Amino acid sequence: MAGFEIYEAMLWEPERGYFLLERHLRRFAGSAAHFGFVFDRDAVTRGLAALAETLPGIPRKVRVELSENGDLFFEHVDVKPSSPVRTAVAREPVDCRDEFLRHKTSNRGVYQRALGAHPEAQDVLLWNERGELTESCAANVVLELDGRRVTPALASGLLPGTFREALLESGEIEERVVPAKDVERASRLFLINSVRRWCAIELCSPRPR
Repeated sequence: MAGFEIYEAMLWEPERGYFLLERHLRRFAGSAAHFGFVFDRDAVTRGLAALAETLPGIPRKVRVELSENGDLFFEHVDVKPSSPVRTAVAREPVDCRDEFLRHKTSNRGVYQRALGAHPEAQDVLLWNERGELTESCAANVVLELDGRRVTPALASGLLPGTFREALLESGEIEERVVPAKDVERASRLFLINSVRRWCAIELCSPRPR
């Protein structure tokens, strides 16, 4: 038995439906194939459509969880406002070779330890053993550096976010290896994901050196 589940979390809006749905389904299928989970795309889309019929007329965060044998669980919760997020910088590095950093799963020990070390923060910026910035515990990261909006490279060890992917394709952001120390010189810092889109970061711990 795998001992964990794979999941996707996405935004549903009354007038638009599921935001970036095809990108979420593609990533979901890719993670299932990577870990050898049974995945039925039609069952997922049917479940999402049925759930949408029951949702209230306000945006919702929808989560779909997949077990190894293909069982699905659907739930929805309130969408948090896209207000500035109190964010600390992790004390310890992550391992860029950790496959769980590249997939959404219930195996969240790395993130739980980072958050537990910073009770004063709502989120934590992570960095790897090479001193490269990666992501936060809940989102991808964008820095404004020298007039450009930059996001860390996938090779540094992070989730290929669907909103991140869309922004890269549109040219709104660019990807490159980002030294963690660049947090210190960034003019602005953002968390990005497909549910809350852009959230400004308010650092509440010393910047990395």
